[in-house]
Amino acid sequence: MERYEILKDIGSGNFGVAKLVKDKLTNELYAVKYIERGKKIDEHVQREIMNHRSLKHPNIIRFKEVFLTPTHLAIVMEYAAGGELFERICNAGRFSEDESSVLHSQPKSTVGTPAYIAPEVLLRKEYDGKLADVWSCGVTLYVMLVGAYPFEDPEDPRNFRKTLTRILSVQYSIPYYVRVSKECKLLLSQIFVADPSKRITIEEIKKHPWFLKDLPIEYMEGEDASLQMKEENEPTQSIDEVLAIIQEAKKPGEGPKALVCALNVLYDECYFTLCHEGQSQNYDDDHSLAMKMIFFPMVV
Repeated sequence: MERYEILKDIGSGNFGVAKLVKDKLTNELYAVKYIERGKKIDEHVQREIMNHRSLKHPNIIRFKEVFLTPTHLAIVMEYAAGGELFERICNAGRFSEDESSVLHSQPKSTVGTPAYIAPEVLLRKEYDGKLADVWSCGVTLYVMLVGAYPFEDPEDPRNFRKTLTRILSVQYSIPYYVRVSKECKLLLSQIFVADPSKRITIEEIKKHPWFLKDLPIEYMEGEDASLQMKEENEPTQSIDEVLAIIQEAKKPGEGPKALVCALNVLYDECYFTLCHEGQSQNYDDDHSLAMKMIFFPMVV
């Protein structure tokens, strides 16, 4: 970690925190995602990292490297300074179908939320990651079109249990005041299918009339040359090096230094939550409450 200077927290989720860092050698900015060492480093995490490493597209966040801290596996990736897509939607209200189509074909996102999770994942069944991702892409498309999550109860959007129930029962609708074409409605109905074996696949989406409409030629099948990244953007670590670091990360962190690092990350998570969930009052209050959340979680 000596190579990177931590600047600030930029996200928080079930995995831990994401931080903005600066490379001390080049002054370039990167995002670093921290996943706690031990049980959380499973085959899904390994597959996600290896798949990310293999992606080469100008509009997909670029993987750089992985490294270990005493308590966490750190994934270094390109920093997208434009903020979260949902924040952009909140500022814009919602996007037109044409804008949504372009953005939907240029994925550059983000730390997850339960609102995007497919039913089979919620039910903790064995699942196909690609088909689960199709569902999540459908949620993203809906949010861009409507400006709200598809499965939240409009009357009670903060009720997590209601959201889960509506996801499992595939209960959603498009408001009457939002103009959406028949082709787009059909695509959403083919994405939001509880049984993943009956859900539309990525290959089928790429041939869907709505997706192909006005799609820039560089995103068409067969235009591989235009999608290749420059050689200097290739990952700096070999596949074997990345796999070796992931294997080592499956061992829990140990020792006093690991405890200090774990408490620092836990504090960051608590403080970030307070600042971004409406509980923030001022720095002193947030600092005090964050410490209480760590050492007296049952009381807080």
